[in-house]
Amino acid sequence: MWSRVSLLALILQAADAFSRTDCPQPCIPIDKCPDLIKLIQTNIRAVQEATCGFQGQMPLVCCPAPSNEPLVSSSTTTSKPPVPNPLLPKSCGQSHNDDRIHGGNETRIGAFPWMAALGFKNRFTNKPDFLCGGSVINERYILTAAHCFGKVLEVVRLGEWDTSTDEDCEISKKGNKFCAPEPPQDFDFEEIIEHPDYGKRGVVSDDIALIRLARPIKFNEWIQPVCLPDRDMDVPAALGEKWAIITGWGFTENGTTSDRLLQVSLPLVDMARCNQTYQGKLVGKQLCFGGTKGQDSCGGDSGGPLVMSELSAPPYTQIGVVSFGPTSCGKKDVPGVYASVSSYRDWIDENMRP
Repeated sequence: MWSRVSLLALILQAADAFSRTDCPQPCIPIDKCPDLIKLIQTNIRAVQEATCGFQGQMPLVCCPAPSNEPLVSSSTTTSKPPVPNPLLPKSCGQSHNDDRIHGGNETRIGAFPWMAALGFKNRFTNKPDFLCGGSVINERYILTAAHCFGKVLEVVRLGEWDTSTDEDCEISKKGNKFCAPEPPQDFDFEEIIEHPDYGKRGVVSDDIALIRLARPIKFNEWIQPVCLPDRDMDVPAALGEKWAIITGWGFTENGTTSDRLLQVSLPLVDMARCNQTYQGKLVGKQLCFGGTKGQDSCGGDSGGPLVMSELSAPPYTQIGVVSFGPTSCGKKDVPGVYASVSSYRDWIDENMRP
Protein backbone atom coordinates (compact mmCIF):
# COMPACT_ATOMS: atom_id res chain seq x y z
CA MET A 1 0.00 0.00 0.00
CA TRP A 2 1.36 3.43 -0.92
CA SER A 3 1.83 5.81 2.01
CA ARG A 4 1.38 9.53 1.75
CA VAL A 5 5.12 9.96 2.38
CA SER A 6 6.09 7.79 -0.60
CA LEU A 7 3.48 9.51 -2.77
CA LEU A 8 4.81 12.96 -1.93
CA ALA A 9 8.38 11.83 -2.58
CA LEU A 10 7.51 10.56 -6.05
CA ILE A 11 5.60 13.67 -7.03
CA LEU A 12 8.13 16.11 -5.56
CA GLN A 13 10.88 14.29 -7.40
CA ALA A 14 9.35 15.27 -10.74
CA ALA A 15 7.70 18.53 -9.75
CA ASP A 16 9.97 20.81 -11.77
CA ALA A 17 9.61 18.70 -14.88
CA PHE A 18 5.86 18.27 -14.87
CA SER A 19 4.28 21.19 -13.00
CA ARG A 20 1.33 22.46 -15.09
CA THR A 21 0.30 26.04 -15.67
CA ASP A 22 -2.55 25.42 -18.14
CA CYS A 23 -4.95 23.47 -15.93
CA PRO A 24 -8.53 23.56 -17.36
CA GLN A 25 -9.92 22.01 -14.18
CA PRO A 26 -9.64 23.25 -10.55
CA CYS A 27 -6.15 22.89 -9.09
CA ILE A 28 -6.92 21.07 -5.83
CA PRO A 29 -5.13 18.95 -3.16
CA ILE A 30 -4.56 15.42 -4.40
CA ASP A 31 -6.49 14.06 -1.38
CA LYS A 32 -9.61 15.54 -3.00
CA CYS A 33 -9.08 13.85 -6.38
CA PRO A 34 -10.09 10.16 -6.19
CA ASP A 35 -9.50 9.55 -9.92
CA LEU A 36 -5.81 10.43 -9.60
CA ILE A 37 -5.43 8.58 -6.30
CA LYS A 38 -6.51 5.42 -8.15
CA LEU A 39 -3.57 5.89 -10.56
CA ILE A 40 -0.86 6.12 -7.90
CA GLN A 41 0.12 2.46 -8.13
CA THR A 42 -0.52 1.90 -11.85
CA ASN A 43 0.44 5.17 -13.60
CA ILE A 44 2.44 7.47 -11.34
CA ARG A 45 3.61 9.49 -14.36
CA ALA A 46 0.03 10.59 -15.04
CA VAL A 47 -0.17 11.80 -11.44
CA GLN A 48 3.13 13.67 -11.82
CA GLU A 49 1.99 15.30 -15.04
CA ALA A 50 -1.21 16.48 -13.34
CA THR A 51 0.74 18.35 -10.63
CA CYS A 52 -0.13 22.05 -10.84
CA GLY A 53 1.31 23.45 -7.62
CA PHE A 54 1.78 22.89 -3.91
CA GLN A 55 0.05 23.87 -0.70
CA GLY A 56 2.84 23.57 1.81
CA GLN A 57 4.11 20.05 1.11
CA MET A 58 0.75 18.89 -0.21
CA PRO A 59 0.74 18.51 -4.03
CA LEU A 60 -2.05 20.25 -5.90
CA VAL A 61 -3.29 18.45 -9.00
CA CYS A 62 -5.24 19.32 -12.11
CA CYS A 63 -8.08 17.00 -11.27
CA PRO A 64 -9.98 15.59 -14.27
CA ALA A 65 -13.72 16.08 -14.39
CA PRO A 66 -15.32 13.05 -12.69
CA SER A 67 -16.94 10.45 -14.92
CA ASN A 68 -19.15 9.32 -12.05
CA GLU A 69 -19.90 10.16 -8.41
CA PRO A 70 -16.69 11.24 -6.60
CA LEU A 71 -15.70 9.43 -3.44
CA VAL A 72 -14.91 12.70 -1.71
CA SER A 73 -17.10 15.75 -2.20
CA SER A 74 -15.66 19.24 -2.00
CA SER A 75 -17.21 21.53 0.60
CA THR A 76 -16.48 24.55 -1.61
CA THR A 77 -18.89 23.55 -4.39
CA THR A 78 -22.61 23.30 -3.76
CA SER A 79 -25.14 22.82 -6.51
CA LYS A 80 -27.63 25.10 -4.80
CA PRO A 81 -27.77 27.03 -1.54
CA PRO A 82 -29.29 25.22 1.45
CA VAL A 83 -32.99 25.83 1.96
CA PRO A 84 -34.45 25.06 5.40
CA ASN A 85 -36.99 22.25 5.38
CA PRO A 86 -40.10 23.46 7.24
CA LEU A 87 -40.95 19.85 8.07
CA LEU A 88 -37.81 19.43 10.16
CA PRO A 89 -38.08 20.50 13.81
CA LYS A 90 -36.23 23.60 14.99
CA SER A 91 -35.29 21.87 18.23
CA CYS A 92 -33.34 18.65 17.68
CA GLY A 93 -30.42 16.55 18.84
CA GLN A 94 -31.09 17.13 22.53
CA SER A 95 -29.99 14.39 24.90
CA HIS A 96 -31.70 13.80 28.25
CA ASN A 97 -28.57 12.34 29.83
CA ASP A 98 -25.50 11.88 27.70
CA ASP A 99 -22.79 11.35 30.36
CA ARG A 100 -23.40 7.91 30.32
CA ILE A 101 -22.31 -2.08 20.14
CA HIS A 102 -19.52 -3.96 19.56
CA GLY A 103 -16.88 -3.08 22.10
CA GLY A 104 -19.21 -0.34 23.28
CA ASN A 105 -20.63 0.75 26.61
CA GLU A 106 -24.20 0.72 27.83
CA THR A 107 -25.94 4.02 27.27
CA ARG A 108 -27.96 5.75 29.93
CA ILE A 109 -31.74 5.80 29.65
CA GLY A 110 -32.72 8.77 27.50
CA ALA A 111 -29.20 9.50 26.27
CA PHE A 112 -30.13 8.95 22.61
CA PRO A 113 -33.87 9.70 22.41
CA TRP A 114 -33.93 9.63 18.58
CA MET A 115 -33.16 5.89 18.44
CA ALA A 116 -35.70 3.68 16.69
CA ALA A 117 -35.77 -0.13 16.91
CA LEU A 118 -37.20 -1.78 13.78
CA GLY A 119 -39.04 -5.02 14.51
CA PHE A 120 -39.49 -7.57 11.71
CA LYS A 121 -42.05 -10.34 11.48
CA ASN A 122 -41.04 -13.72 12.91
CA ARG A 123 -43.12 -16.60 11.49
CA PHE A 124 -42.50 -18.81 14.52
CA THR A 125 -43.11 -16.45 17.43
CA ASN A 126 -45.54 -13.71 18.30
CA LYS A 127 -42.70 -11.29 19.01
CA PRO A 128 -40.93 -9.15 16.40
CA ASP A 129 -37.22 -9.59 15.74
CA PHE A 130 -35.44 -6.26 16.18
CA LEU A 131 -32.88 -6.54 13.39
CA CYS A 132 -32.27 -2.91 12.37
CA GLY A 133 -32.10 0.54 13.87
CA GLY A 134 -33.18 3.96 12.69
CA SER A 135 -33.50 7.55 13.83
CA VAL A 136 -36.38 9.96 14.42
CA ILE A 137 -36.02 13.02 12.17
CA ASN A 138 -39.50 14.54 12.63
CA GLU A 139 -42.92 13.58 13.98
CA ARG A 140 -43.72 11.28 11.04
CA TYR A 141 -40.40 10.03 9.62
CA ILE A 142 -37.66 7.57 10.55
CA LEU A 143 -34.33 7.55 8.70
CA THR A 144 -32.75 4.12 8.16
CA ALA A 145 -30.94 1.88 5.61
CA ALA A 146 -32.55 0.51 2.46
CA HIS A 147 -30.97 -2.92 2.91
CA CYS A 148 -33.04 -3.51 6.05
CA PHE A 149 -36.18 -4.33 4.08
CA GLY A 150 -35.42 -7.81 2.82
CA LYS A 151 -37.83 -8.92 5.56
CA VAL A 152 -41.32 -7.74 6.49
CA LEU A 153 -41.33 -4.76 8.83
CA GLU A 154 -43.87 -5.21 11.62
CA VAL A 155 -43.32 -2.39 14.10
CA VAL A 156 -41.25 0.72 14.79
CA ARG A 157 -40.47 1.10 18.48
CA LEU A 158 -39.42 4.43 19.97
CA GLY A 159 -38.26 5.37 23.45
CA GLU A 160 -36.74 1.89 23.90
CA TRP A 161 -33.66 1.13 25.99
CA ASP A 162 -33.89 -2.49 27.19
CA THR A 163 -35.74 -4.73 24.74
CA SER A 164 -36.07 -7.55 27.32
CA THR A 165 -38.26 -5.59 29.75
CA ASP A 166 -41.60 -3.77 29.59
CA GLU A 167 -40.26 -1.07 31.91
CA ASP A 168 -36.78 0.36 31.42
CA CYS A 169 -34.82 0.62 34.68
CA GLU A 170 -31.15 1.08 35.45
CA ILE A 171 -29.09 0.85 38.65
CA SER A 172 -26.43 3.48 39.30
CA LYS A 173 -22.97 2.63 40.64
CA LYS A 174 -24.20 3.80 44.03
CA GLY A 175 -27.10 1.34 43.89
CA ASN A 176 -29.83 3.88 43.12
CA LYS A 177 -32.60 2.69 40.80
CA PHE A 178 -34.01 4.88 38.06
CA CYS A 179 -36.91 3.88 35.78
CA ALA A 180 -38.17 5.67 32.71
CA PRO A 181 -41.47 7.37 33.61
CA GLU A 182 -43.04 6.39 30.28
CA PRO A 183 -43.01 3.08 28.38
CA PRO A 184 -41.73 2.74 24.80
CA GLN A 185 -44.17 3.55 22.00
CA ASP A 186 -44.92 1.16 19.13
CA PHE A 187 -45.89 2.54 15.71
CA ASP A 188 -47.34 1.03 12.57
CA PHE A 189 -45.95 2.41 9.33
CA GLU A 190 -47.72 3.97 6.38
CA GLU A 191 -44.96 3.86 3.78
CA ILE A 192 -41.37 2.69 3.23
CA ILE A 193 -39.41 4.86 0.79
CA GLU A 194 -36.17 3.29 -0.41
CA HIS A 195 -33.71 5.37 -2.40
CA PRO A 196 -34.45 4.67 -6.10
CA ASP A 197 -30.75 4.02 -6.85
CA TYR A 198 -30.25 1.54 -4.01
CA GLY A 199 -27.98 -1.28 -5.21
CA LYS A 200 -27.67 0.10 -8.76
CA ARG A 201 -24.27 1.82 -8.59
CA GLY A 202 -22.73 -0.89 -6.43
CA VAL A 203 -23.58 -3.85 -4.22
CA VAL A 204 -24.76 -1.63 -1.35
CA SER A 205 -24.89 1.81 -2.96
CA ASP A 206 -27.32 4.56 -1.93
CA ASP A 207 -28.22 2.54 1.14
CA ILE A 208 -30.77 4.90 2.67
CA ALA A 209 -34.52 4.85 3.27
CA LEU A 210 -37.35 6.69 4.99
CA ILE A 211 -40.22 5.19 6.98
CA ARG A 212 -43.40 7.26 7.22
CA LEU A 213 -45.26 6.38 10.40
CA ALA A 214 -49.01 5.81 10.41
CA ARG A 215 -49.52 8.48 13.08
CA PRO A 216 -47.56 11.44 14.43
CA ILE A 217 -45.10 10.98 17.29
CA LYS A 218 -45.90 12.77 20.52
CA PHE A 219 -42.46 13.94 21.59
CA ASN A 220 -41.53 13.72 25.25
CA GLU A 221 -38.34 13.69 27.28
CA TRP A 222 -37.51 10.18 26.01
CA ILE A 223 -38.45 10.52 22.33
CA GLN A 224 -36.86 13.40 20.43
CA PRO A 225 -35.63 14.01 16.85
CA VAL A 226 -31.97 14.11 15.86
CA CYS A 227 -30.59 17.02 13.81
CA LEU A 228 -29.77 16.55 10.12
CA PRO A 229 -26.69 18.11 8.51
CA ASP A 230 -26.75 20.69 5.74
CA ARG A 231 -26.34 19.30 2.23
CA ASP A 232 -22.72 18.83 1.15
CA MET A 233 -21.46 19.17 4.71
CA ASP A 234 -17.66 18.79 4.90
CA VAL A 235 -17.60 15.99 7.48
CA PRO A 236 -13.78 15.85 7.98
CA ALA A 237 -13.66 19.61 8.57
CA ALA A 238 -16.66 19.51 10.93
CA LEU A 239 -15.23 16.62 12.95
CA GLY A 240 -11.64 17.81 13.20
CA GLU A 241 -10.02 15.50 15.75
CA LYS A 242 -13.34 14.42 17.30
CA TRP A 243 -14.81 10.94 16.94
CA ALA A 244 -18.40 10.15 15.99
CA ILE A 245 -20.82 7.99 18.02
CA ILE A 246 -22.75 4.95 16.82
CA THR A 247 -25.58 3.41 18.85
CA GLY A 248 -27.50 0.16 18.48
CA TRP A 249 -28.63 -3.17 19.88
CA GLY A 250 -26.55 -5.16 17.38
CA PHE A 251 -24.18 -8.07 17.80
CA THR A 252 -21.58 -7.63 20.54
CA GLU A 253 -18.11 -9.12 20.96
CA ASN A 254 -19.82 -12.11 22.58
CA GLY A 255 -21.59 -12.94 19.31
CA THR A 256 -25.04 -12.08 20.64
CA THR A 257 -27.31 -9.07 20.40
CA SER A 258 -27.59 -6.71 23.35
CA ASP A 259 -30.88 -6.20 25.17
CA ARG A 260 -29.71 -2.73 26.17
CA LEU A 261 -28.77 0.10 23.86
CA LEU A 262 -25.00 0.35 23.42
CA GLN A 263 -22.74 3.11 22.16
CA VAL A 264 -19.21 3.32 20.80
CA SER A 265 -17.05 6.19 19.52
CA LEU A 266 -15.31 5.72 16.17
CA PRO A 267 -12.68 7.71 14.21
CA LEU A 268 -13.13 8.93 10.65
CA VAL A 269 -11.09 7.00 8.07
CA ASP A 270 -9.72 8.59 4.87
CA MET A 271 -11.91 7.57 1.93
CA ALA A 272 -9.04 6.73 -0.40
CA ARG A 273 -7.53 4.35 2.16
CA CYS A 274 -10.95 2.90 2.95
CA ASN A 275 -11.61 2.27 -0.74
CA GLN A 276 -8.35 0.34 -1.00
CA THR A 277 -9.51 -1.82 1.91
CA TYR A 278 -12.74 -2.56 0.02
CA GLN A 279 -10.88 -3.20 -3.27
CA GLY A 280 -12.23 -0.11 -5.00
CA LYS A 281 -15.90 -1.01 -4.49
CA LEU A 282 -16.97 2.23 -2.80
CA VAL A 283 -19.03 4.42 -5.11
CA GLY A 284 -19.38 7.79 -3.42
CA LYS A 285 -21.83 9.40 -0.97
CA GLN A 286 -20.28 7.16 1.69
CA LEU A 287 -18.24 7.64 4.86
CA CYS A 288 -15.85 5.26 6.59
CA PHE A 289 -15.45 5.09 10.36
CA GLY A 290 -13.75 2.63 12.70
CA GLY A 291 -10.88 0.27 12.02
CA THR A 292 -10.16 0.04 15.75
CA LYS A 293 -9.90 -3.54 16.96
CA GLY A 294 -12.96 -4.63 18.94
CA GLN A 295 -14.97 -1.48 18.22
CA ASP A 296 -17.45 -1.31 15.39
CA SER A 297 -21.09 -1.24 14.39
CA CYS A 298 -22.33 -4.75 13.65
CA GLY A 299 -25.21 -6.89 12.38
CA GLY A 300 -28.28 -5.59 14.19
CA ASP A 301 -27.00 -2.01 14.11
CA SER A 302 -27.88 -1.71 10.40
CA GLY A 303 -29.76 1.49 9.60
CA GLY A 304 -28.78 3.06 12.89
CA PRO A 305 -27.50 6.63 13.24
CA LEU A 306 -23.89 7.80 13.38
CA VAL A 307 -23.90 11.17 15.15
CA MET A 308 -21.45 13.92 16.00
CA SER A 309 -21.42 17.01 18.18
CA GLU A 310 -19.23 20.05 17.71
CA LEU A 311 -18.97 20.58 21.47
CA SER A 312 -19.12 16.93 22.64
CA ALA A 313 -22.53 17.82 24.04
CA PRO A 314 -26.02 18.43 22.63
CA PRO A 315 -27.16 19.17 20.01
CA TYR A 316 -26.19 16.04 18.05
CA THR A 317 -26.24 15.84 14.25
CA GLN A 318 -26.62 12.61 12.30
CA ILE A 319 -23.88 12.34 9.68
CA GLY A 320 -24.18 8.66 8.74
CA VAL A 321 -26.47 5.63 8.44
CA VAL A 322 -24.96 2.20 9.18
CA SER A 323 -24.62 0.42 5.83
CA PHE A 324 -22.07 -2.42 5.73
CA GLY A 325 -18.69 -3.58 6.94
CA PRO A 326 -16.43 -6.61 7.35
CA THR A 327 -18.00 -10.02 7.91
CA SER A 328 -16.20 -10.21 11.24
CA CYS A 329 -17.03 -7.02 13.13
CA GLY A 330 -14.41 -4.96 14.92
CA LYS A 331 -11.42 -5.99 12.77
CA LYS A 332 -8.34 -3.81 13.07
CA ASP A 333 -7.81 -1.50 10.06
CA VAL A 334 -11.15 -2.54 8.46
CA PRO A 335 -13.60 0.35 8.92
CA GLY A 336 -17.35 0.21 8.53
CA VAL A 337 -19.13 2.02 5.69
CA TYR A 338 -21.96 4.51 6.27
CA ALA A 339 -24.31 6.34 3.92
CA SER A 340 -23.42 10.03 4.16
CA VAL A 341 -26.59 11.82 5.28
CA SER A 342 -25.52 15.24 3.96
CA SER A 343 -25.22 13.75 0.46
CA TYR A 344 -28.90 12.75 0.60
CA ARG A 345 -30.41 15.90 2.13
CA ASP A 346 -32.12 16.87 -1.13
CA TRP A 347 -33.59 13.38 -1.50
CA ILE A 348 -34.76 13.36 2.14
CA ASP A 349 -36.38 16.79 1.81
CA GLU A 350 -38.08 15.90 -1.47
CA ASN A 351 -39.61 12.71 -0.05
CA MET A 352 -41.08 14.13 3.14
CA ARG A 353 -44.63 15.42 3.31
CA PRO A 354 -46.75 16.83 6.13
